[in-house]
Amino acid sequence: MIDHKAYSILSFLKEEIEYFEAKAKDITFEDFTSNKDLRKILNSTLNELVLALVDLAGECLRKGGRRVPTTYREIILTTGEILGDIAIKAGPLAKLRNETIHEYMNLNWKNIQYLRAKGLGIIREYVDIAENILFTPDNTGKKS
Repeated sequence: MIDHKAYSILSFLKEEIEYFEAKAKDITFEDFTSNKDLRKILNSTLNELVLALVDLAGECLRKGGRRVPTTYREIILTTGEILGDIAIKAGPLAKLRNETIHEYMNLNWKNIQYLRAKGLGIIREYVDIAENILFTPDNTGKKS
């Protein structure tokens, strides 16, 4: 049986990763600071990526019969019991989201660069591992 909520979250994350990459490609600090629309798009997409990752983490915890903590960072980190080391790599993404919602120009640019350089790869890896766990009946991560 397909878990429609988890499937929707996974689909959304995959689409948003592609969207962010397209919007963030080749932008400079000058582009970021001078183009309010672009800045809002990138900041909003970063926020949505992290929130969806937290939702995905919650789905993994529920499937594993585990309690879902109350903070975004803890929700992601707690999935380490299920998803392994990727949870440790993904935990700091919650901080990016928290910083981004306050709209500090220089800090947001730093966060956009981090997401572009490293964060999207972490999210992709997390999504791949979570997808295997969520859609494998025995929770081994092996596709049946």
